[in-house]
Amino acid sequence: MTLKIFMLILLAEICSAGMHILYKKGANSLENEPTKSIKDYIIFAFKILKIPVIWCGLVMVCCGMAMWLIVLAHTDLSVAFPLDSIQYIIILAASFFFLGEKLNRERIMGTLFVVLGIVLVATK
Repeated sequence: MTLKIFMLILLAEICSAGMHILYKKGANSLENEPTKSIKDYIIFAFKILKIPVIWCGLVMVCCGMAMWLIVLAHTDLSVAFPLDSIQYIIILAASFFFLGEKLNRERIMGTLFVVLGIVLVATK
């Protein structure tokens, strides 16, 4: 795998993680109302569509998907897909810095194991 492909994977994963962070920020701005009927779900969907940060998340997902398709055109899925786990690392850090979520030893150790797996796959 070339450095160019690895960088595209990294950018795609940053976009994907960014989408999750933006969706969480948008979800945090919603009131926690019970949804009991189809009408409640439709109302909820329209509320979601009015949140600008959700739209930003949709843009991030489109950018990430475009990069991912380029990656898949140039490398084996069996190599690229395990590297999709980079997202776990990015989300752990981003949720700490941008959402104020707590880090604990178990989350950090689990993420380090993921990093080890990524290194093993990336170096073949």
